Amino acid sequence: MAGDTNNSRDKAREAFWRFGEVLTERGHEDWMRHAKRLSDLYKGGGRMWRPEHRAALEADGRPCREVNTIFPAVNAAVGMQISGRVDIGYMPKGGRATEDGAKIMSKVTKHVLDNTGYRYVETTAFNEGLVKQRGYLDIRMDYEDSINGEVKITSPDAYDVIPDPDGKTYNPDGWSDVHVMRWLTLREIEGLHGKDAMELVKASFHTYCDEAQWGSNVIDRSGFGNDMPASYSMGRGWYGQNDYTRRYRLIDKQYHEYSNALVAVFPGGDFRIVEGYPREHMAWLLDHGVHLVKKRVRRVRWMVCAPEVCLYDDFSPYEHFTIVPFFPYFDRGQTLGMVDNMVSPAESLNKQVSQFEHIVNGSANGGWQGEANALENMSDDTFVANAAQNNLVLLRKPNTQPFTRIQPNPVPQGLDKMIDMMHNHLNIVSGIDPNGMQIDRSDMSGIALQSLQYAQQQKIAIVMDNLSQTRHMVAGRTANLIQRYMGNERVIRITEVDDYGVEQHTPLALNVRQQDGTILNDLTAGEYDYAVAEKPANITFNNTEFEQMKAMRKDMGIAIPDPIVIRASNLADKHEIAEAMRAQQGQPDPRAEAEAALTLANQRLAEARTVGENIKALYAAIQTAQVITVTPQSAAIADKIAKSAGFTDADLPPIYPQDAAAPVVGTTAPGDTTPLTPSAPASPNVGINAGMTDSPINPPQ
Repeated sequence: MAGDTNNSRDKAREAFWRFGEVLTERGHEDWMRHAKRLSDLYKGGGRMWRPEHRAALEADGRPCREVNTIFPAVNAAVGMQISGRVDIGYMPKGGRATEDGAKIMSKVTKHVLDNTGYRYVETTAFNEGLVKQRGYLDIRMDYEDSINGEVKITSPDAYDVIPDPDGKTYNPDGWSDVHVMRWLTLREIEGLHGKDAMELVKASFHTYCDEAQWGSNVIDRSGFGNDMPASYSMGRGWYGQNDYTRRYRLIDKQYHEYSNALVAVFPGGDFRIVEGYPREHMAWLLDHGVHLVKKRVRRVRWMVCAPEVCLYDDFSPYEHFTIVPFFPYFDRGQTLGMVDNMVSPAESLNKQVSQFEHIVNGSANGGWQGEANALENMSDDTFVANAAQNNLVLLRKPNTQPFTRIQPNPVPQGLDKMIDMMHNHLNIVSGIDPNGMQIDRSDMSGIALQSLQYAQQQKIAIVMDNLSQTRHMVAGRTANLIQRYMGNERVIRITEVDDYGVEQHTPLALNVRQQDGTILNDLTAGEYDYAVAEKPANITFNNTEFEQMKAMRKDMGIAIPDPIVIRASNLADKHEIAEAMRAQQGQPDPRAEAEAALTLANQRLAEARTVGENIKALYAAIQTAQVITVTPQSAAIADKIAKSAGFTDADLPPIYPQDAAAPVVGTTAPGDTTPLTPSAPASPNVGINAGMTDSPINPPQ
């Protein structure tokens, strides 16, 4: 795209026109200013006061105190999210989906989420959503660590993500577009889009200085550095020194577009876009009565642009936007966080506390009044300089009046009540009362603690429900990527919990072709429904279950098996106890069984590959025979070329039968029709990618 200069420039200008609209004219910059204020109130540490208010008070000698109750309240809500465990399960829906396949999908999804560190990424997005109103996840395939590709989930900066200003749905499928600002160095641009793209961006950097055309960016980017370099020009699209460390602003624009695409129509009328799917997948659909037709459907289109340069413009390799949002409170496109309603009482509380301290300081350091030149042991100037000292001794001259302290203004009546009222109001609007931030109280029983935790969760039920909606989108999009882009042969290690509750790490072979032609643990087969189970991972709940089991066995005589009781316990050496019990009962070690199963799967895989290579060689021999039959004179030449390359003939000459069939007039030699590479290009130069990592310019095939 970057090679077509005029078309590239026009597309880039069109993309940046829309970007400037949603950034400056449709409220994203206003939201960024508000989110920055919310973030300062949450972090505290001198940031809760507005700079102009702090400067005025300090100039007047007044204190600026901060009582940050927002920080612990938000952290308590984040603690509830951290303590929740997410289990994603799948159920067969249609096609070749089976119960065993659903179990494999569940295990692979757990492996994928653990491998990408989803629990930590989700916490980042959840915290950012509570504070700034909006948190985001980005789900896509990544090829940096594995040539086969892995699902990667990250949490982009909320400042850099601009949702559709006209969107009214929580799910991005209802948005018309989404923009993501990306600040990349020239080396990163080269790695993602190629050297030519990097040179074009570098050559056109002067166009970034047109702030009126490209918009501004009023919020500094978050990072380890607080001070921007002298060449700071972030508002115009770049900053840093003029070398390979300078960062340039690129725009990722994903938007919906209607176009004709190949779809598979299943019995019942459901259809799925299969444009670009592997040929063998299409063949299976046709063999099972699924119709393939062209239909006008909505698809995701992806553009990557710098000013004056369009680096990529094509249909996205994904069925959805890569962006998945988390909004704590959502009302038809209007977002709200946990801190918004705490702004006013927090600012009022800080002002009241600072005023109270100022009055108290004035009371402790009141002035003196008395006659001039009335002291024997010091002059008036010395007295003024030392009047605030403790144990000050005053010797008055005869017939002079005693010195008396000037009474300060009394503390206004009701100021202390205002402080209490603001503090209590902060607890109310946060949804986290003081007891909720003191779960470790020793004067409460376990059942009382559980009741308190349940009451806390009820107060932020909407927040947790929206988090559940985000998790459902993550489950659906992750399953889609697994089925479409993880269909190659691979072995992963999964974590399973045995009968005793001990985690076992076992290998699992995926997409392995068997001798009978079937695929072992085929991830691409079938359609699945998914369910997201959210279970608390708190020791109090585990202890409660354990105590209930003890009571059921002792008082009610219910024969609960020993493995289930051990699973519910919190013993540190639970693993060793389970191994000892297995040894006593003569049960096999599941890890040994898994290793044996992996060895057998690898053996079958090697056999299948050998059969495939043999079939390929036989097919090539048939192709060679056809060529010799058409042009017998080529056999002698081919024989000499093969011998010069070191080939040793295993048979006595001649290499082909003398009574070979006569040439067929008018027949031409076919091209590469090897079934293993049905779409092989005619030239090895076809298909070379410019980038080195997964990106829209180098989408997974």
